[in-house]
Amino acid sequence: MTTFPLLQRVALIGAGEVARAYGSALKLAGVQTPFLLVRRVSPAAQELADQLGARLCMQADAQWQELDGVLSAVTGTQAAVVAKGVMPHLAAGTLYMDLCTAEPLDMEAMEVLARQQNVELADLAIMGSVPTTGAQTALLAAGQGAARAAAFWQAQGASVRLLPGQAGDAMRLKLLRSLMTKGLEALGIENLMLAERMGLRSELYEVLQDLNERGLQDFMESCLRSHLVHGVRRRDEVLQVRRQLELAGIAPRVTNGVLDFFEHTAQTEALQRPQAVGTAESLGVFLEEAQGSASRS
Repeated sequence: MTTFPLLQRVALIGAGEVARAYGSALKLAGVQTPFLLVRRVSPAAQELADQLGARLCMQADAQWQELDGVLSAVTGTQAAVVAKGVMPHLAAGTLYMDLCTAEPLDMEAMEVLARQQNVELADLAIMGSVPTTGAQTALLAAGQGAARAAAFWQAQGASVRLLPGQAGDAMRLKLLRSLMTKGLEALGIENLMLAERMGLRSELYEVLQDLNERGLQDFMESCLRSHLVHGVRRRDEVLQVRRQLELAGIAPRVTNGVLDFFEHTAQTEALQRPQAVGTAESLGVFLEEAQGSASRS
């Protein structure tokens, strides 16, 4: 059984909603939080520092050498800047846990810095709603310190999935998920508006029931394989949908994007096949055409 050094003294970076939730979890777990690092002093930050018994500060110093870990919960654009300012002040073996929605390439650069400073970086991607489930929200973990961070947060009741890849991969998966969920969010809202105008919202849920039963993976891969055969015909259906939105007085914002995708297929011979091929081969067709389009633009 693998064991890890206990986290007894962990500095918290940030004073927003995520920082407050995870700061409370640290306190509940009996972990000391000696420092709360923020960009600017505010009443909210001071209140959080008081709750945690932390010293409010705006930069790391030599006293941070006494820490076992650091938990960064700032905006994604600030993640790398904060890491550069903090990691040189940490002792070897300190666990640096990053909860920020940072650019994957920034996270890779942070891992390089962490290795240079003999610090263990854990790229932690939040996969749910922290306001709803707090520090028990599911996490993805990647990077050198991922296993150690996962063990700690699992002990606090969180579901943590360890990824075998490098730091940045947790965020990449989160962004892939976001592309799907945010796309469905936008398309779903536009669809529901049209269904409501048509007086068919209840019936819409019924005719979509087969997608619930089918499963998302099967649906996605089936669409991928069949698009090469039926993309042109489906373009015509999307045109009809856009016409219905316009008749209902609803701007077809998402539908226009969908139509653009299908129009590209209709105008691109390389994306048309007489019969369906396998998932891997279909993906290869799309990726090869996308690479060609990118090189021509």
